[in-house]
Amino acid sequence: MQLILWLSASLILYCYLGYPLILMVLGLFFGKEIKKGKITPSISLLICAHNEEKVIENKIKNSLALDYPKDKLEVIVASESNDKTDEIVEKYKGEGVKLFAYPKKKGKPYTIYRTLPKCKGKIIIFTDANAMFRKDAVRKLVRNFNDPRIGCVSGELKYINPGNVSIGESEGIYWKYEILLKRLESKIYSVLGANGSIYAMRKELYSPLSEYRGDDFDLPIRVAQQGYGVVWEPEAISEEKVYSEAKKAFKKKIIIVGWHFRGAFLLLKDSVKKFQPLLIFQLISHKILRWMIPFFLILIFLTNTFLLTNVFYLILFIGQIVFYSLAILSCCQERKGRKLNKLMNLIHYFCVVNLAALVGIIKGLLRQQKTTWEKLR
Repeated sequence: MQLILWLSASLILYCYLGYPLILMVLGLFFGKEIKKGKITPSISLLICAHNEEKVIENKIKNSLALDYPKDKLEVIVASESNDKTDEIVEKYKGEGVKLFAYPKKKGKPYTIYRTLPKCKGKIIIFTDANAMFRKDAVRKLVRNFNDPRIGCVSGELKYINPGNVSIGESEGIYWKYEILLKRLESKIYSVLGANGSIYAMRKELYSPLSEYRGDDFDLPIRVAQQGYGVVWEPEAISEEKVYSEAKKAFKKKIIIVGWHFRGAFLLLKDSVKKFQPLLIFQLISHKILRWMIPFFLILIFLTNTFLLTNVFYLILFIGQIVFYSLAILSCCQERKGRKLNKLMNLIHYFCVVNLAALVGIIKGLLRQQKTTWEKLR
């Protein structure tokens, strides 16, 4: 029992501390500089949309106002909508915005699959309807493609928290940690996945996805498997509003993990076949083990119940009871609209994220979840 407990605890510490430390060492010995340049290749900005009537007009205006040569920028909306989204997009045809509307709802991966061949740009930039780019975001993204070794570039998502909601503060802390990992991975040209609100890739490197796999996770790793670098561009910034409730953040995490978990094992299998040790190490460390943390937490709790005769393990067990009790209390406070202090906020978010990972993995394994257009906003 002690072995299971300490092994589980060690794997959790490895995920959060050991992996970043190893990345730092790899960066020191194998780090590479990106040969950025002021280039303006032809770009297709691909906005996938499903019932986005509330935000699509702002997104189009934001896209048309980008600081990039108009003759090199193609704005495309790929829509599976049955609200007023298509009608709104149609108003901007005179300004060069292209609409590809599909009557049957088949999900985002399939929408990308049937739209991407119609894109004329050498570089495809993927984005969401609610993601607003800063004016220079496209220029900052594409300058990395001056380096022929680079195949995919992920921008940075910044969350806007106008209501100063508690879950938004925790989401910001989570992203700071993810940005640290992206920075370290970028030094070795191997960012594991991209930010779905803003990322770009060379069109010729695209390969179709199944309906059960997420584009912003699978596509960048497939680029890496083809021998190209995947990097992070911190100055290419997209902005989104945070979710106002933990329930929405919870649902979002379930969807993301459900999409990516099975895909991670398929990508791992491909990396093993191609003997790509760096990707194997990253997929296991950054993704698979991280998503397994809720199972490790359950093992720690269960094995601890068999070790209560030892004072140390008794204290550890009481600590877990207190920790999870605080998580439940914070959940009740959040539902009542009460502001959480920083400690309660972190405990709350940690438990929400890991519970969502647990549910997402189960759904992913049971194939109960496709990458359809689940509305969270």
